[in-house]
Formats: sequence, structure tokens, C-alpha cells
Amino acid sequence: MLISDLELLNYRNYPKLNVIFTSGLNVIVGDNGVGKTNVVEAIHLFAFAKSFRTNDTKALIKHDTAKAIVSGTIHIPSRTDISIELTNRSKRILINGKVLPKVSQLSKYVRTTTFEPEDVLFFDASPAKRRKFLDANLSSADEVYLATLVRYEKLLKERNVLLKTDDNDEALDLIDKLFIELAKTIVEKRTRFIRELNKVVNEVLLKLSDEHLSVRLTYESSLGSVQNIERNGLKRLAEVRAKENILESTTLGPHRDDLIATINGHGVKEHASQGQKRLIVIALALAPYFLEKDLHKKPIIILDDVLSELDKRHQERLIELLLTCTQAFITATHYDNHAHAIYEVTSDRELRRIT
Repeated sequence: MLISDLELLNYRNYPKLNVIFTSGLNVIVGDNGVGKTNVVEAIHLFAFAKSFRTNDTKALIKHDTAKAIVSGTIHIPSRTDISIELTNRSKRILINGKVLPKVSQLSKYVRTTTFEPEDVLFFDASPAKRRKFLDANLSSADEVYLATLVRYEKLLKERNVLLKTDDNDEALDLIDKLFIELAKTIVEKRTRFIRELNKVVNEVLLKLSDEHLSVRLTYESSLGSVQNIERNGLKRLAEVRAKENILESTTLGPHRDDLIATINGHGVKEHASQGQKRLIVIALALAPYFLEKDLHKKPIIILDDVLSELDKRHQERLIELLLTCTQAFITATHYDNHAHAIYEVTSDRELRRIT
């Protein structure tokens, strides 16, 4: 899977941009604030129809314009033309000129895996950050997971509304059975994904660093294991209902779960150095690429400002690894290593290939 052509119209700070990318490693260089991240953000948009930086669609539209359009050609391996039209109130997605009925269907055409600068706080941030990582990767690879997650989040909102009302027992009894069924599917798929991540994350770390880092990922479920959810899920919800009525919020379920990591047997959050945390997060960002066995389904790798806090040796090892990938994008203020193509953001908001 790769993108060859990208066209932006009134997207962020680009009135108009046309660029052709190559397979392999593409590097986008330029000063801070010129719009490097905007380009890779637009590529990410093809996978999720939303930014990895903001949930505010208005922020993606150039000031004083009514609409932004992001268009691209994806090869999977057949050619697919995708266009995403953004307004303050709507999103319209065209696949080969035809309207895509559901945003969730984008995962059939594009997958990305992304590192952004704030990801260095991945293990220090709230569990919501780590759940977002799980949901993004699973949703892009598994339509059933995405559909289940959407239904779960909708039901969770309904349940929280009921918890704010009196005499809600009968209504909660009616929806809790479905709530538990959806929760079980989400926990089962998240647990399986983490099991697969454990198979590759240390292999990637070995390629990134000479230091021996033995990382172990585990899933912390507020409802327990899949088997426990199946056997005792409804009972657990019944046991906490009085407390939830007081809090007016659902306290158990996948929306409360977490991804826990240890390094050499100790908690990453408490015991890993900032440099080790950065390497582990980069390895996690790259892991979905190496997990996918089908060459045509391997995600496009996006690493925004990934080199700035790495020393020269770790930079070189990361670049060596990226040079072997189907397609990867990194942004940097300067770059003096190998790449299949290097582009510079010019002062007039063009992307000029310099090698």
C-alpha cells in the first residue's frame, strides 16, 4: 500500500499543493511552522477522515475559505483515487468518483500508522491515550472491531444518560446484556492484538537499539478476562449499579481499560528513561507494519518530527529500518541521511523535491 499523488486545496496553510511521492522513504524538510506536519496529516486523513492532531474539522480548512479538499492516489496494488471534501459541517468522501457511504469503509483502501511528537508521553499520559492507540490500529485493520466500537460508544452514552435518571433499573437491565456482549468483543480483540504486538515489538527494538530492552505489554480490563466477562459481566454491573447511580457514570467497561507495559520486568512509566520510552513508542508505531503479512495491506508509516530527540546512532538505525519499508514519511527541520526522496517545503508553500 502506498500513496503516489497528493493534492491539497485550501488545506491548513496550503492554498494549493500538488506533489508526487515515491515508494520507500520520503522525507519532508523545512523550518518549524512552514507546514511539514500538515502534509503528513493530510496523508493520515485518507485512513480515518480525521486528523491525528485535532478533532476540530474547522482547523483543517484554510482561513477565510469555505471548503478544503484533500485528494490522493492510493495503490493497493490497484489504483484508487480518493477525495475528501471538508466543510465546517460535513465530510464528503469520494472513491474513484463515487460517494463512500460510511467513513468506516475507508479502511478497505488506506491504512496508516503514525508517530507524533506528543507520543513520547504515551506511558505518562492518561489511559485514554493508550486506548486511542489500540482503537486506531484495530479499527483500521478490522471492520468488525470498528462497528462494535461505534455501537459500544453509542450505548455507553445511552447508559450514562439513564444513570442520571431515577427508577432506571428496568431500562438498564434491558441494555446491559448488549453492553456486556459488545464489551466482550472489544476486550477479546484488544487482548489478541496486544498478544500479537508482543511478538514483534522487541524485534523492532533490537533493530533500533543496541541496548537490551525486554518489553512486555498487557491489557488491564476493568471487567476482567473475556471468560470473566462472559460468566460474570452482568453480575459485576449489578454490583456497582448503586455506586454508578451516585456518580451518574459507567465505571466498568472497555472505556476504562488500559495498556500496561513493563521493561525488564519493571513498569515503563516508573522505571524507563525518557530515551527508552521514546524508542518503545517508536517501536509500537512501527509494529503494525511488521504485523501485517500481506504486502499490499501494510500500512503507510508516518513519523512526525521523530528524529529531533534521537542521537545520531539511533537516527541511523531507524533510517536503516525505514529504508526497507514499502512506504514511510518522516518530517524534519534538516536531514543528512539516506532516503528514496527528500522534499523541501518552500517559502511559497510548495513541496519541492531536492533529491
